[in-house]
Amino acid sequence: MISSILLVALGFGIFALIITAALSPLETLSWWAGWTEAELEDPSPEHRNTTDTNAGTVSHTQQYVVYLSGVASLSGNFLLPREHSFIRKLRKSAPHAVVISDVFPYSPQGLPLLESPRLFDRTWRRVQKLKLDGRESILSALINLRNIFQVMVSADHRYGPIFNQGAASVIEHALLKAGYPLGSGAPITIIGYSGGAQVALGATSFLAARFKATISVISLGGVIASDPGLQYVSKLHHIVGDGDKIQKLGAIIFPERWAIVPHSNWNIAKHDERIKQYTLSDMVHAGVNGYFGRPERNGISNAERLVKLINKILNE
Repeated sequence: MISSILLVALGFGIFALIITAALSPLETLSWWAGWTEAELEDPSPEHRNTTDTNAGTVSHTQQYVVYLSGVASLSGNFLLPREHSFIRKLRKSAPHAVVISDVFPYSPQGLPLLESPRLFDRTWRRVQKLKLDGRESILSALINLRNIFQVMVSADHRYGPIFNQGAASVIEHALLKAGYPLGSGAPITIIGYSGGAQVALGATSFLAARFKATISVISLGGVIASDPGLQYVSKLHHIVGDGDKIQKLGAIIFPERWAIVPHSNWNIAKHDERIKQYTLSDMVHAGVNGYFGRPERNGISNAERLVKLINKILNE
């Protein structure tokens, strides 16, 4: 009986995986064709949101920071507790910056998995309930896989430009909603965790054309391709934990990052010293020992070490 249930669950998982992989580019193409287009909220001053930024700094800010969550994300408003804690620490330590954290990077429309008609809508809601109850299950892997496929779409030479243009529009809208003054040239920093780093980099070329400002990307264990966005980013700060094996996948699965392709966007950016890597000790990709880990070692947590490094980068 138990073996039969396991076989059924495995069969469902494989079926869901195949369907999710096949439909990954479809969401991007349907958005591009206008089949699923949705109007974004008016970012005019009377509708701007200041609740998700450092209060009182919008009109005097020196820079804007946008955070893109990792592949476990369901919504820009549904961050894991460790991420929420990290964002609070970052806002407190960087009062000169407006920190935006409500962007969902794994949809060209920015639509959370729970707020649009999708094939697995009930599954996403079930996973959300499990996460809120503090319980993980095999269903949680479906969220990761679904978002990983979207990261692959972002890195794809065929579909990537379309997906990344949509992601850039979502980020642009969030910046304007938070009070970004167009034409001011205020610097923009996009912090991307895990797959969010690839989306951040992919959106850079479109954001640079729109804002005419200095745009930098901070990768937190990012799985990144040799993206054309590297031609437009002022600096890619690649922060990696010495025990993070996940971020190493980018250097393996994307051949244009290999040293034997010297004229790729990645290797040209490295040659021009526009990619800077920072290695943090005793840190893995996720969990209590991950980038947002809160247990203290020698009087300081991983999250606090990370915030300290990010502040140093922002102040350069």
